[in-house]
Amino acid sequence: MSLDFSGGDNAVSPGEVSICISGDHPLVKLANSLSWATLMSLVAPDLKQTTAKGLWWMGRKIVVRVHLAAYLLQKLYDLTDRQTEYCLKDNAAFQVFAGRGVLNGWHCPDHTKIAEFRGRLSPETQRTLANIIAQAAVTLGFGDPAQTDIDSTVQEANVAYPADVNLMTKLVGLGRKVVAYVERHLSDLLPKDLTVDLKAVKAKARSYSFLAKNVTIEKRRAVFKELLTLVKKQMRPVVELCSHLSTHREKLPWNVRRAFDQVKTHAWRYLLDVAHFTRTHTIKEGKLLSFHARSVACITKGKLGKAREFGRVFQIGRIKGNFLFVGKADSVKMNDKQTFVAMLNEHAYLFGENAMKSVGADKGYWSRENRKALVTRGVVEIGLQHPHNAKDLSHLPSSDIQERLRDRRAGIEPLIGHVKHGGQLGRSRMKSDRATLAAGYASVLGFNLRQIIRKQAQCGSMAA
Repeated sequence: MSLDFSGGDNAVSPGEVSICISGDHPLVKLANSLSWATLMSLVAPDLKQTTAKGLWWMGRKIVVRVHLAAYLLQKLYDLTDRQTEYCLKDNAAFQVFAGRGVLNGWHCPDHTKIAEFRGRLSPETQRTLANIIAQAAVTLGFGDPAQTDIDSTVQEANVAYPADVNLMTKLVGLGRKVVAYVERHLSDLLPKDLTVDLKAVKAKARSYSFLAKNVTIEKRRAVFKELLTLVKKQMRPVVELCSHLSTHREKLPWNVRRAFDQVKTHAWRYLLDVAHFTRTHTIKEGKLLSFHARSVACITKGKLGKAREFGRVFQIGRIKGNFLFVGKADSVKMNDKQTFVAMLNEHAYLFGENAMKSVGADKGYWSRENRKALVTRGVVEIGLQHPHNAKDLSHLPSSDIQERLRDRRAGIEPLIGHVKHGGQLGRSRMKSDRATLAAGYASVLGFNLRQIIRKQAQCGSMAA
C-alpha cells in the first residue's frame, strides 16, 4: 500500500459542489409517502390563531411546507433548533425533504423562526400529527390496528428533585433577585433596611442536608423547622414588596418579571404548605413541586431504581408493526383503569370502529367495566391481565392465548424505551408545562417517522 501526503499545505477554497440525492434515499422516500397537504391543513388553524395581534396574513410569508418539514426533521432526529438550522443549511438530503426543488424561492429558516413555528403549534395539534403518522403507516401497509397493546409511561419534567430544602433555598434566591433589581433601578420603592440574607439560608440548609445518618428524627425536624422559620423571616418583606410592585411589572426585564411572578403567586402559599408538613408530618395535597412548572405530580410505579418520578403520565398504544399512537393527556396523573376506554375510543377514531380484534394490557387496566367495553366492541382476544384474586374471568380466552397476549404486550416496553431515548418522553428539556406536554407527544411523532423509514428500507432490501 502506498501513501499520498499531497494537499497538506493547501488552503481550502470555497466553491460549488453538486450532490445527487437518489430516489432511494430514506428522506426522499419518507417525503413522498407523506400527505403534505393534510399535514399543512392540520397546522394552519394554529398558525392563524397564535399571532400577537391576530393578523396572520401580515408581514413576511411563512412557507409552511419548509417549516413543517424542519419540525418533522427536528423530531425525527431529536435535534435542537440550532442543530436543525445547521443541518438544513449543510445537508442536501434535508433540503430535498424540506421542499428544495419543489418550492420557488426556497430558503432555510433561522433557528429562532424554527422555535417560533414549533411554539405556535398547540400540544393537541402535535398529538394529532403523531397519530396521523400511525394512520399513514397503516395506509402504507406497514401497520395493522387489529392487534393492539396499551401501556402507560412517565415523562419526567425539567425540574430538580423537589426536596423542600432545595425549594426553600431557591425561593430565597428568587426573592434576592427581585430585591437586587429594585435596589438598583427602583430604589425609591424599596423599604429601608430590606435585605435578603441568602448566605445564612444556604448555611442553615447545609446544616440540615449534612446531618449524620444516625441523628434522631426529632433533631432533624427541629433543624428543618429552624430553616423554615429563617426562610419565612427573609421572604415576608419580599412578598409584601412584590404586592406593591404590581403596577411596575411590565417594566421589569423578563428574568426579573419571572422571578417576581413566582414569588408573588407561589411563595407564601408554598411556605404555608411546608409549615403544614412541620405540624402534621404529612404532605398537603396540591403542594408545589416546582415554581416554574405546575403540571408535575409525584408518580410511584414501583420500578426498580425509580421509586419516585416527578412529571406526568402518558397513555401509549401500539399496533402490529410497532407503530404507536398516544392518548390525550387530560390530567397529570392519569389512572390506567379510568383512561382505558378513552384509549379504545382513540383507536376507533384513528382506525375505524371494528378495526380492533385483539388487545393486551397489564393488570393496571383490569376492571369489569373495561372488560365489558372490549366485549361490546367485538374484540375477539381480550388480553387484560387480571390479579390473582379476580373472581369473574368470563369472556377471557384460553390460558394459552392469554400467555401469548402477555408475551406480545411485553413488546411495547422496549418501544417506549426507544421513544424516550429518541425524544423527550423520558425527560423533557422544556421549561413550561405546555411545551413539556407537546414534547412528549412529538416524541411519539419522531418514533413513528423513524419506523416508517425502517420499514421502507426493509421493503427496499427485500425487493433487491
